[in-house]
Amino acid sequence: MFEILKLAPLFFGLEVQEITILINKVLHQIQHFSNNEVLAFSGDRIEKAMILLEGKLKGEMIDYSGISLKIEGLDPPQMVAPAFLFGPQSIFPVNLSALSEGKILIIYKNDFTSLLSSDSRVLTNYLNIVSGKVQFLSHKIALLSYKTIKEKIASYLLNQLNPGSSSLIMNQSQKGLAEMFGVARPSLARTISKMEEDKIIRWERNRVIILNLKSLELILGHLA
Repeated sequence: MFEILKLAPLFFGLEVQEITILINKVLHQIQHFSNNEVLAFSGDRIEKAMILLEGKLKGEMIDYSGISLKIEGLDPPQMVAPAFLFGPQSIFPVNLSALSEGKILIIYKNDFTSLLSSDSRVLTNYLNIVSGKVQFLSHKIALLSYKTIKEKIASYLLNQLNPGSSSLIMNQSQKGLAEMFGVARPSLARTISKMEEDKIIRWERNRVIILNLKSLELILGHLA
């Protein structure tokens, strides 16, 4: 267990032996979960810090019409909802469910506070994680503010594109993007095909080539 924790952002810069000592100083437990199990519902209070050790989780919102909007996928050894662990609204912002079997390290809030105060490196790492999550959510809100699928695609590609580059490696499949955008996969595919016909982009499996950067920016009115 402690070997995988060495890869966890929370314990960046620490050796396995140091992590072992820190974890053993506080009360902790391992929770196993099964595929498709719902671990938490939106609005549930968050009483403990959780680090995914094995398996895969997803956070999603369900609107009033029953449409699922995937907010984030979680792989080991990420923390679960780290930005919502403290504060007056310490509740799950989304439904948390399993995409496979796995297990989670659980440390209750008081013990987690003791863990943070016992090593300044862990505290700094946690603050960096929270800041990163806030930035991620701000990008997500900006993405959802666009009304058309073409605008969502353009926004996503422009945010992922490195300065001076004309292509990017996609970490998301079209199915994953459709869930992220909250749109039907066939609608996304049609929009991508239209953008290819217009010679704005070329989509190659896990790589996208930007053929006309100016046209891509104009979709969002960046050059208007």
